[in-house]
Amino acid sequence: MTYSLAAALVFGLASAVEAQPRADRAEAYLRSFHDLRLFNGAALIVDEGEILFEGAFGASDFGDGGANALGTRFRIASLTKQFTAALILRLEEEGLLRVEAPVGRYIEEYPPEFAERITLHHLLTHTSGLPSYTNIPGFMEWEAATPFSPGDIVALTWEEPLSFEPGTDFEYSNSGYVLLGWIAERVTGLSYDGALRTYVLDPLELSDTGYDRALWPPEGHAGGHTRDLVGYRPARLIDPSVPYSAGMLYSTVGDLARWAAALFVAGDLFRDPETLARMTTPGLESGSYGYGVGVGARDIERDIGVRVIEHSGGIFGFSSYLRVFPDHGRLIVLLDNTSSDLGPLVAGLTNVLWGGEAVRPKPSIAERLLPIVEAGGVEAAMSRYDNWRRTRPEEYDYSPGQILSLAGHFREDDPDTAIAILEAYAAGTPEALVIRYALSELHEEAGDPEAAAAHLREALTYNPGMPRLLERLSDLGVEPDLALRLPIVRVEPADLSSLVGAYRIDPATTLTVTLDEGVLMAARTDEDAFRLLPQSPTTFLMHGSAVQFVFEVADGVAGGVSVVEADQRLVFPRIGS
Repeated sequence: MTYSLAAALVFGLASAVEAQPRADRAEAYLRSFHDLRLFNGAALIVDEGEILFEGAFGASDFGDGGANALGTRFRIASLTKQFTAALILRLEEEGLLRVEAPVGRYIEEYPPEFAERITLHHLLTHTSGLPSYTNIPGFMEWEAATPFSPGDIVALTWEEPLSFEPGTDFEYSNSGYVLLGWIAERVTGLSYDGALRTYVLDPLELSDTGYDRALWPPEGHAGGHTRDLVGYRPARLIDPSVPYSAGMLYSTVGDLARWAAALFVAGDLFRDPETLARMTTPGLESGSYGYGVGVGARDIERDIGVRVIEHSGGIFGFSSYLRVFPDHGRLIVLLDNTSSDLGPLVAGLTNVLWGGEAVRPKPSIAERLLPIVEAGGVEAAMSRYDNWRRTRPEEYDYSPGQILSLAGHFREDDPDTAIAILEAYAAGTPEALVIRYALSELHEEAGDPEAAAAHLREALTYNPGMPRLLERLSDLGVEPDLALRLPIVRVEPADLSSLVGAYRIDPATTLTVTLDEGVLMAARTDEDAFRLLPQSPTTFLMHGSAVQFVFEVADGVAGGVSVVEADQRLVFPRIGS
């Protein structure tokens, strides 16, 4: 017995020594994001059931100078969905509803065409096919500050055609989770807030979590802000009834850590352990979303198949992330009141928990270029950008999002400068989809639909068949090339190998087709090779163009290839066998 106690003591001391550097690394990593204005909020990290780090960074209100603290309440956006899902499951345990029952059983006025086809299970797993009201063009820009009832919100899309037959596919739908909150009200006779507190929050003693009914942040709540290249400004207002049970809860990092430990680790909320198993099982066999949470397994350092339960959230001025490793007693909670992208920070902290290396954030190239644009113009700034990207590739964040931020700074007051910035970037990086799409919007706003369509068409040459691009072109009254309407498909390397060979263009010129790590490549004599994107097992699009290569295959061998551009077709025979 003495030996066992001594061994336990030594093990405990060793664990503490090991944990301390990781705690320091976690804090330093969080601070590196905060120092670059990439994180402003509170964080709590648990390792093997013990708090590794807890702390807060930055201002809760940039107007009055108040600081974030561990007890600061933040809007948690779509983390709300796991609370709504847990409420529905608790109501099923109480006998008030059935998850497998159709929506029409609880909402009598629901359109008959869909009332019996969509079940609560479909809503919980985003497999209903119900379009999301937040995707209605202009809704979040024009109507987000308008009060709605749950029925008003659901009715916005309930007569729209379903995206697919319920239960056959996945499409994230905020409409589905508003409908779940409305159903909870119907079967309990309580408000959503009251039902959630009665069946979920009070049993777990989550006193710092609740439904946010305030337009303006009350005392103890963080104010939402958005960040631009020169500072912060208050986020746009949103009426609490708009996100409702899909995204309007507030919480603290401490409450969310208690929630995750009580629900996903200890299983304290549900009477039947099978209920938690259902909540954390994907709704589709090949999917990764359960009831209100993402579920799956990932390889981390030397650990293979680590089980993870997680969700992120974003709403005007706020972002959130909860990642739980229930089998390891580890979790990460991040709450931010400046609309930051928390994904890279969560990924790095996960590596820190496993003793691995974490990718450090890089300074914003947009912030570095802004004064150059203002003093010397776009040409000088983009010349500097090209030089730095070539000579100092690791020093800054050179991603397309940075260029969008730089252009966005000028969009309202100086749209010509915004367009010039994006045009300069597109000239050097023609395949950047987000840049092309942004240029199409800017040119359309400037009254130049031809230029807008040209950028969309160029984007299609790298992303053929993309519905979003095709829809935008249709809105502009433009018919894209037939070759660009076909999407990219997967073709097995074994099928591609039959196309490899040399094809005669003329007596002095050959088209050589090769297979490089599963990608079909082609090159004319003495010219650089280019990619061929498969649109069928025999039809390929030349990367960055509207030119198709159509192979004539017989008995498993290509005897020739036709090069098709608009209405012209040239046929080149294969050389040899």
